[in-house]
Amino acid sequence: MLAAYRAAWSAFDSAASVANPEDPALAATMVDPQLQSVKANLLADQRQGIVGRGNFALHPKITALSATSATVVDCVYSTAVLVDKATGKQVPPVTPPENDGVTATLVLSGGSWKVSKQTVTDGKCAPGS
Repeated sequence: MLAAYRAAWSAFDSAASVANPEDPALAATMVDPQLQSVKANLLADQRQGIVGRGNFALHPKITALSATSATVVDCVYSTAVLVDKATGKQVPPVTPPENDGVTATLVLSGGSWKVSKQTVTDGKCAPGS
């Protein structure tokens, strides 16, 4: 379960680094509505010539688990920023590194766990929790 959660973050990070909404790793680790939301954001970035840079340090914990769904709570340390692909300059909003609260719902889909919904609260969690 936690490996699937981490894989979804890795897929997003890779796709964001080149603003590729069609990266196959996204569909391999996410389902709707999360998949469509991520693709829409990446498509908007692609159209604006924006890519993602930075890293995420994950600290996930399973808080609920059933045979077909799970809830993961995390405090993600993020140094992620958006930059103009052509100039390499950061685009607004400029945010310092921060700890973001994350709640993710994973579902069993086609025999593997995938993220179906994720909410992020910027700057709203205790480091490492």
